[in-house]
Amino acid sequence: MRQLVNALIAQTKITILASFQYRVQEGIQLLGLLTESVIYLVVWTTIARASGGEVGGFTVGEFASYFIAWTFVRNATTGWSPWGMEWRIRRGEFNALLLRPVHPYWTDMGDMLGGKAIQTITLVPTMALLVWAFRPEFTPVPWSLLALVPALLLAFLLRYTLMYALAVTAFWTTRVTALFEVWYAVEFFTSGRVAPLSVLPAWAQSIAGVLPFQWMFYFPLELLLGRLTQQQALQGFLMQALWLVGVIVLMRVVWRAAIRQYGAVGG
Repeated sequence: MRQLVNALIAQTKITILASFQYRVQEGIQLLGLLTESVIYLVVWTTIARASGGEVGGFTVGEFASYFIAWTFVRNATTGWSPWGMEWRIRRGEFNALLLRPVHPYWTDMGDMLGGKAIQTITLVPTMALLVWAFRPEFTPVPWSLLALVPALLLAFLLRYTLMYALAVTAFWTTRVTALFEVWYAVEFFTSGRVAPLSVLPAWAQSIAGVLPFQWMFYFPLELLLGRLTQQQALQGFLMQALWLVGVIVLMRVVWRAAIRQYGAVGG
């Protein structure tokens, strides 16, 4: 365990130092994140105004708070991209990773955490600017803000592990683009990313209720906004834990099968 923690910390530090050398790339990624959230914010606040000031239990100001908080939760819960795994396998870069004493899962996690740390430095003041521009309605709930920390951690671990298991399928195909696009389309509509789940049709909410995506995004976002009771929060933590256990088992099964299937590509 100590070896894993040390490897995780070391990779996080390496990524942070490397990010300072590629500030333009980090800025472009942040701009893309903010652009997406602002587009949703403008669309839904316009719809709310046209509907008498409220849609699905959200007022104009609450939509503003939702999508401003959205930028923070989105950054915190971003997982590993299967495209990255596919690219490394096709170029032969994954060969060396398999020879290391530490599982690539942990070093890649360190890489993700380092990137999040750098993005947060610029994200927080940018969120403050959005608050000034859009005047959100937000009433902090102390216990909910404290519960946000473990909720974000579990959400990240759940999404990261599930996406890593998906990425590992590249060991069979060396291309996972089509599979990931299906994943992305389902997650996009059932995680609360494009809109709060309460504004979606009943059938879409029913689908979201049996999938893990809302526990990776919508649940911590509602905690941040203080829209959950303590009982709802406990139920959310339970669902996150159950899904995480299941996903870890899935990851271990897929990895063991994939590593026997893997054929080195590249030099």
